[in-house]
Amino acid sequence: MKRIALAGLVAAILTGPHAFAEAEVERYDPLFTPAPQARLATEGKLVGLEQVNGDFFAVGALGTVVKYHGEGDWVQKEIPTSVLLTAVYAVDQEHIWAVGHEGVILQSTDGGESWEFRLDGHQLLDMEYAWLQEREIYLEDAIADAEDDYEREDLEFRLDELMFHIGGAEIQFEVGPTKPFLDVLFFNRDVGVVIGAYGTILRTTDGGESWDVKNAAIDNPVGYHPNKLVLAPDDTLILVGESGLLARSDDQGETFDMLESPYHGSLFGALFDQENQLWVYGLRGNVFVSDDDGESFTDVQVNTRYNINSGTVLADGRVVLVGHSGVIIVIDPDSYESTLYSHETNSPLSGVRESADNTLILVGRAGLQTFQLPARIGH
Repeated sequence: MKRIALAGLVAAILTGPHAFAEAEVERYDPLFTPAPQARLATEGKLVGLEQVNGDFFAVGALGTVVKYHGEGDWVQKEIPTSVLLTAVYAVDQEHIWAVGHEGVILQSTDGGESWEFRLDGHQLLDMEYAWLQEREIYLEDAIADAEDDYEREDLEFRLDELMFHIGGAEIQFEVGPTKPFLDVLFFNRDVGVVIGAYGTILRTTDGGESWDVKNAAIDNPVGYHPNKLVLAPDDTLILVGESGLLARSDDQGETFDMLESPYHGSLFGALFDQENQLWVYGLRGNVFVSDDDGESFTDVQVNTRYNINSGTVLADGRVVLVGHSGVIIVIDPDSYESTLYSHETNSPLSGVRESADNTLILVGRAGLQTFQLPARIGH
């Protein structure tokens, strides 16, 4: 029995047989409820962090978006939803994107001062369900035309997995949208990619006016979660995710090629350093670096087993990674030697950017934090 139905039954027992007819129960819908304005917004759970020139943006629980101009205080913005926001990305000083739970995509075109929906979970569900039905027909036809048993078995496996996702979508029609988006990245003001749980990939070429479902762009029939998108200096797009998911796109997210992953556990993030080396990191302190665009990787020892969630590159070239229990790892990109620090909160960290004078801006479960790093010797 659904929770809301159970609550109604209890009310009926307590108030009599006419309770349902007399009472109008308003159901709280965080998807379309504006984010509450909080005096201590920066002390709540913050998940995503972005920097563009001198501006910083942080997003998190209850639809919180806060902005910092490089001086003064962080200022909370009015947001049309109160779902958990998971990631924020700045195309330029004016065009900012944020994504979150229940299929939310938000956009600001005035530097983060105001925000509007570009997609919600109901629209996402309609789009994905139509795509799943088309995919079902495609796989059924492919099975009928299979040239051998091996190909037929592979296609039947993919169809079985697809039917599982179709069943999940049908449940969502009953209970409402639940799928979270996990990251967003734009190549320019028009072309962008959004990724979400269970293998969801959306792409737009018109600045979010319309979206195409690109779930089949990656060989991911089981639907492992894609967790992070990162852009190389040459506009190559790297995607990392659950169960060692690792892929590369050379056409702005239209198609992806699978890469051999150095790790079969979850990868939570990736970045390119100033020497164009690709770093990937994730579960249980696993860190790897590639100097050939992901074709091969070197294992980097960082002396921690805590999950690593986010990273950034400092102005002096060092790589900084942060994760659970307040862990902060600073790595020399030439020697791969690492130095381990711990933030005084000992709280999970999910985002990091560099401010002035070797100061780190951090976000996580304990909200907004800072950390002062020692300067790089010899620089």
